[in-house]
Amino acid sequence: MLFKLKEKNIRLVLLLLVLTLMVGCSGSTEADNAEIPDLKVAYVFTNHQTPLMVAASRAEAFEADGTWLKTVIEREQYVLMEGDAPIANIDLIVNKNGSETMTMMTQGHVDLALASSAAFISAVDKGAELKMLCPVHTEGIGLVMAQDADVDNWEAFAAMTREADAPVMVGYHSPTSAPVILFAAALDDAGLSYTKNPDDVTADILLVDLKGTNNLLPALTSKQVEAWVGPSPYPELAVTEGVGKMVLDLREMPPAGKWHDFPCCVAGATQETIDNHGEAVEAFTRLLTVAADYAANHPEEAAQITSDFTGVSLEAARMSAIKYTTNPSETWVTNLGLVYDVLHESDSLNEQFADKTYEETHDDIFNFSFIRSILGQ
Repeated sequence: MLFKLKEKNIRLVLLLLVLTLMVGCSGSTEADNAEIPDLKVAYVFTNHQTPLMVAASRAEAFEADGTWLKTVIEREQYVLMEGDAPIANIDLIVNKNGSETMTMMTQGHVDLALASSAAFISAVDKGAELKMLCPVHTEGIGLVMAQDADVDNWEAFAAMTREADAPVMVGYHSPTSAPVILFAAALDDAGLSYTKNPDDVTADILLVDLKGTNNLLPALTSKQVEAWVGPSPYPELAVTEGVGKMVLDLREMPPAGKWHDFPCCVAGATQETIDNHGEAVEAFTRLLTVAADYAANHPEEAAQITSDFTGVSLEAARMSAIKYTTNPSETWVTNLGLVYDVLHESDSLNEQFADKTYEETHDDIFNFSFIRSILGQ
């Protein structure tokens, strides 16, 4: 009987000890979580946003660089770290496009995001309190034609359009996309006329809205258009799938050097996140910088990560001409003015920016304080 009582007491003591340890651990976890913010980060499955995929895929491998991600659930949940210190809990959210991303940010469902610069500008025009923090890439835009087209460079393409009896039909995926904005600006510089009006037969080029990147390749095979301008990886996919050939990278259009560092996707944050969690915003921007540098210097590894994340073929991912960088260079800032002007001219900016020039909007759309500090500029 005495033995049974002692055994019972021992079990009770052990149970109390276990409960005490559980409470202690639980309390510590809650305290840790209470000290750092929970931030939701949105992105799109495109190689324009490979730096974030690199940061997530390499995660702990970046620990030596000082800013890194501790994996909780691969591709979904991480802890943003500075050395040994947790800075923020990160949830990755996949969006379909920049428009969906902006909607989620303005509704308070997303704190940080990678999306097109045009999407950010349009959202701020409509009253969203958002800021672009830095670019995540530049360039990676191609002019594609059918494989049997007797055109292999800009000079041949320009000559073809001037000699054609009717406007050459060139497709694009969105009226506010970087490819058509860049292409139209280069046509102006080259003295080539263009129109979006199918009834105008006097122009050199008829620009055709194909309403989405998914329609780029089919539009070429069906001969709906004779060429199209599109973002990576679609020019590369046209080549690897035998649909077409890339006539040129649009950065090569004359005048030489002008179209380098042409803007497309950027990283941004809500103003609330910047105001309340500035340390986390700076750490996130630093992580993207580390990851962009890695992607730029290790193209084979970046291609493999992009292929694994997005499902695009490794061959197409390897062909990408995208330049990964978080540096908002003077050329980048200047060329973003072309994006702004096109949005303005198309009446897409008719609220906050209705009467503002691009230069007058810089304080409204940019916060480069974090990236300038990181890059020592």
